[in-house]
Formats: sequence, C-alpha cells, structure tokens
Amino acid sequence: MPLPAPVEREVLHRRTIEVVGYRRRDQLWDIEAHLVDVKANTYANAWRGEVLPGDPVHDMSLRLTVDANFKICALDVASDKNPYPTCSEATSAFAQLVGLTIGPGWKKTVKEHVGRAAGCIHLAELLGPIGSVMFQTILPFLYDKGTFDKQPRPGLIDSCYAYRRGGDVVRYLWPNLPAE
Repeated sequence: MPLPAPVEREVLHRRTIEVVGYRRRDQLWDIEAHLVDVKANTYANAWRGEVLPGDPVHDMSLRLTVDANFKICALDVASDKNPYPTCSEATSAFAQLVGLTIGPGWKKTVKEHVGRAAGCIHLAELLGPIGSVMFQTILPFLYDKGTFDKQPRPGLIDSCYAYRRGGDVVRYLWPNLPAE
C-alpha cells in the first residue's frame, strides 16, 4: 500500500543510494554501493563556487569484497564529489575494515572504526545497506549448499520480525530450534 498523498510541496534535496551484490568468478563476492546527493536549487560553496541544481553535492562509492564467511577481503572507496576538498582524505580510514567480518554488531563496529571524525559519515552510512545487501546476495547460495538446514547463522534469529524466535518462518526453516 502506498503512502497517503502529501500536502503540496517542493523537492529541495535528493539522496540516491544504489547497492548491488555480485558473485565473482574467484568464489568471492563484491558488494558495491553508490551515494549521490543533489540539490534542487543553486547554492554557493566556498570551495566549489556556484553549485547548480542536479550537480552532485556528494558522489561517493564503496566496494567491499567478501568471502562466504562475510569476511572483508578488500575494500575500495571513491569520493568523486564532495562539498569540501578535505573530504577525500577520509577515504583512507576505511582500509582498516579489511579483515573484519560483517555480522551481529556490524553497525557498532563501523562507528568504532570509521565513525564520527575518524571517517566520512556518508561513506559510513553506506556500510549499513552494504551489510544487508551482502546477506541478500550470499544467503541464497548458502541455503542451496545446505548450510542453514540444521542451524541458522548466528545473529539471524530475532534480527527482524520474520526471523523472530518462535515465529512461522523460524519454525518452518529450523523446526528443532528451541522456541525459548
């Protein structure tokens, strides 16, 4: 069901986020995220001059390469448009995520490593949907291999309404899992 009709309004800012999951030939997975912010009006920027409507305020991308255990094997970052030249310097902070595993507590881990003044908030925000899309990309292959036949992946139970302990989906997929 769609949202109710809004009152009359005008667009001022648009953020577009696209996240795509890929299966690689080398048995690894790439998850790419792209964020673009644009304004509907012209505005002055002390570093960029006049920024026209539709010209990105932010145009940033991340690519995580992960293995089937969700461990980050490589990470690439691009910050093509920013409001300030110094923003591009924050991309190097993301290299410290290589070697970490995406799982329960991922968003907290991101904040600890690249949150606040340590990194770029916009790139850090992309790591949330990257985690979700990574699971959506890889889990079907793990299901097909029978990985979840006996026990769900740690952190999956109670991660959302559908996977709540004792709910219909969990009872169907893992009938021997205690309801607790």
